[in-house]
Amino acid sequence: MIEEYLANGKYREALEQLEDRTDENVRYYRLVCLYGMQEFQRAKVEAELAMDLAGDTYYDVVSIYVTILKELQEFDKAIDILVKELSMPYIPYQYETLFNEAYDNLLLEKQELNQYASKFKSIFSEEEIEQVLIKDSSDDVLYMVIDQMDALNIRILLPAIRVFLKNPNRPNLAKSLVIEILVDQQVDEEMVVVKNNQEIYFNPVYLSKGDESDLIIEVSTILSRHIEDENPSLFNTTLEFLCMYVYDYYPQENESEANLIAAAIHYYVATLQYIELDLTDVCYEYGCQEEELLEKIEELEKIEM
Repeated sequence: MIEEYLANGKYREALEQLEDRTDENVRYYRLVCLYGMQEFQRAKVEAELAMDLAGDTYYDVVSIYVTILKELQEFDKAIDILVKELSMPYIPYQYETLFNEAYDNLLLEKQELNQYASKFKSIFSEEEIEQVLIKDSSDDVLYMVIDQMDALNIRILLPAIRVFLKNPNRPNLAKSLVIEILVDQQVDEEMVVVKNNQEIYFNPVYLSKGDESDLIIEVSTILSRHIEDENPSLFNTTLEFLCMYVYDYYPQENESEANLIAAAIHYYVATLQYIELDLTDVCYEYGCQEEELLEKIEELEKIEM
């Protein structure tokens, strides 16, 4: 029945039938379904879980995983996986040929992407950068501008940056990246950023970068204590989501909520991976109240992925 669904491109119907996540074939077919549905972020998570279980399906799982990473333009990670596989003492001939071809194609696509990006590296004048920051330009243009700002003396753009940081309609991640440039260049100015309907006052010279913050270190430690040994794959995914959370609120740090944040991320990411957890048990393990945990989970659901 599953093969029939797949042959007819009925991936969603097939996925609904694939419930036994402890079976390697079920995991493989779930991966095929998610890839066929072009839900590449979910497929990436599924691939990591499938690799943990894979025996007979191992090389097929690796093949799809690498293809998913290519679709997500995560070329370095895909290349690392292929290098590891191709360095093994034994690999079936058909897969060795397939992986060698994929390796060459990934290098070419990575080079093309880098060449394309380099064309825009210095394409904007200072006046154009100011206009992009001040006006509600497209996100694609905004991120290209931010990439160029990293090589400029950021102080000449401070008036436009102040307007940009206070604009509630601009992406939180973009604001965090701009703040990190201010941190890198040790700008000593009192500033305000609006995020999640809150005004956050800060001075870049006193900040760490988002991925070096005390909050991310503390929450990572808590998550490690609760998850890493039992489920390394889930632990890695929670760390990725933790970075997204920190950058969504950066430079605000709620270190007093570290246990609550860890509990919410653990529960929410597990839910995304179809792992059932008892809310009461999670509250007990992390020492938080159910009501506050549910409120924090609602915050996580609003983060753009």
